Amino acid sequence: MGVKIKDQSKIGDLLKAFNQDHKIKIGYFGSNADKKSGDSDITLGNLAAIQEFGCKIPVTDKMRAYLASQGLFLKKDTKFINIPERSFIRSGWDNAENDVLDKLDSLLNEVIQASFPIDKLLDVIGLESKGKLQQYARDLNSPPNHPFTVAQKGSSNPLVDTGEMIGAMDYEVD
Repeated sequence: MGVKIKDQSKIGDLLKAFNQDHKIKIGYFGSNADKKSGDSDITLGNLAAIQEFGCKIPVTDKMRAYLASQGLFLKKDTKFINIPERSFIRSGWDNAENDVLDKLDSLLNEVIQASFPIDKLLDVIGLESKGKLQQYARDLNSPPNHPFTVAQKGSSNPLVDTGEMIGAMDYEVD
């Protein structure tokens, strides 16, 4: 007389799922990245990249005249307008990583018990990560905006004007 053991756990399925390369991308892609920012020609993806990495904008005569008409008089020797780096994706992740990993750790037991599918786990972690980065961007206050920019937009928060750029951030599970 033999003993039969039937394994009804989902360990085999779970191991297969974890052996696949799963990636969660957070940032600006697809139609959100391609949307224009307000009335400008710049896309939200490009605007996010400018804020994330900073940039130097060459000053043209046309730009100089426009800024003067708005009350900002550049010095004659000003060749560039510098937008400083305001890393909200890289620094935001550095700030949120431990919290996100704690959340992942807390959900792994449910995945192992097969009460929580891995695709839902990835979605929860993607949504959690995106939310943490968006909050970091809303809270970022350094480097500050130039006083002219503050006067133009009516707020001193460097990354928040209409909220459109932060709201366009998304996540994607591969």
